[in-house]
Amino acid sequence: MIGLLIWLGVILPLGIYLGWQHLYTQLSWFFTKAALLTFGGAYAVLHYVFQGAVEHYHWLTAAQMMDSLALGETTPGPLIMVNTFVGFVTGWQTTVGGLNVALMCASIVTFFTFLPSFVMIFLGGPFIESTRGNLSLGAPLT
Repeated sequence: MIGLLIWLGVILPLGIYLGWQHLYTQLSWFFTKAALLTFGGAYAVLHYVFQGAVEHYHWLTAAQMMDSLALGETTPGPLIMVNTFVGFVTGWQTTVGGLNVALMCASIVTFFTFLPSFVMIFLGGPFIESTRGNLSLGAPLT
């Protein structure tokens, strides 16, 4: 419930005050949906992000999306950080706000990409810990 309230506490003000067609709100909603697909791993969601960012919203070109993938593959950290790059480039080139808007878009994308994962970790963590002493579950994982 806390995760849902945090999500609503950010996306509702964006939608109400800026409008549901505003770039920030669209990024928030799109990357929330993308985050729910990441449970198959980053590669499972990259095609979805490509379709949305390049083909549907036209935030990036196909070449820029490939640049983001190349950047994600060459840097340490999770590949899903490609989403942050997509948010930054989107903010940089779709508005006249420059660096401030680009950083805000990158922050929004990162927040909405990782919030569902953290909620699932906090929900599943206690269950995983409760299985620690169960040999029938622990043996295959060892």
